[in-house]
Amino acid sequence: MIARAAGEMSGNASRVRPRVTGSEVGEALRPRLMFRMWLMFVRRGVTGPCSRVKKCSMKDTIMNSQVWRQMHVNGAQIEFRDEGSGQAVVFVHGAMGEECTAVLADPVWTTGYRVIHYHRRGYGNSTRPEAPVTMAQQCNDCLALLRHMGVQRAHFVGQSYGAVIILQIIKDAPEVVHTAALLEPALPSVMADFPEFTSAVGRALSLYQSGDKRAAMDVFAGAVVGSDVPAEVDRSFREKYFEVWVRDADSVCQSDLPALGEWNFTTDDARSVKQPVLNVMGAHTPPFFREVHSRLQSWLPDAENVVVPGVSHPLLQMDPRGMAQRLASFCRKHPLTPL
Repeated sequence: MIARAAGEMSGNASRVRPRVTGSEVGEALRPRLMFRMWLMFVRRGVTGPCSRVKKCSMKDTIMNSQVWRQMHVNGAQIEFRDEGSGQAVVFVHGAMGEECTAVLADPVWTTGYRVIHYHRRGYGNSTRPEAPVTMAQQCNDCLALLRHMGVQRAHFVGQSYGAVIILQIIKDAPEVVHTAALLEPALPSVMADFPEFTSAVGRALSLYQSGDKRAAMDVFAGAVVGSDVPAEVDRSFREKYFEVWVRDADSVCQSDLPALGEWNFTTDDARSVKQPVLNVMGAHTPPFFREVHSRLQSWLPDAENVVVPGVSHPLLQMDPRGMAQRLASFCRKHPLTPL
């Protein structure tokens, strides 16, 4: 997840209603204030849960030398890829639509796997939302895609915001999730207790409102990636992905962050998780994601816990080869048999 600085939606700054003011954010922002601000964000304009799946139509588009198809579902165009055959593996991206690309290019997926990757609303060529997309909507969009493809059960992989969506899918449709690889899910109830995170979000949102997307991205990326990651790893990561984060600023600040503030995952929710879980953390990740990892360890005692050396929060981007191997190994350990 990321935050962004600008006031434009669909390229027109005047069309975006300000959702925060500079007085509401800043260095002295208290953790719970940030959490309440997220709630305020949502209550100003969130739409209700998605309707049932509508009739689907598809067309092919070419993007980044790959074939992407589009499905009209729940009133939106959703862009997706569906490649290979075998065990279904669904990748749910976080606040960067291309964060899974390098991992999916690994040859480990070419044999025995049907890989499904899609762009959530606001990313890639999927529909740009006019209001925050709730977790219920995110869940419904993913399930609609899978129903259309005839996928009844699958392995799920998600990083940060994507992992949060997977937890929502487990709550709403546990029968669809065979395994869940959770890569540092952005749990707001945990992260709101860390002033270094909430104050960074506050500064980034203030910069976003002022129109400086690049500065906002720099502030938020610094908080999310942290200062402990090896310099060369951080430099390579920013060179490859920083512009993507800037491009997707509106969706992050106007949809993802507000919806996240309205969502929660509790110990009671965790007790209902029966699927095999891979709980993954980068060795150099910031303290709030370390606490998320620790919390999941205590909530999900049967989970397989992994710490990846040399990387921070963006595990899929910083170690695509290693993560592809770990994820495929986890899928093989828990084979998905046809229903």
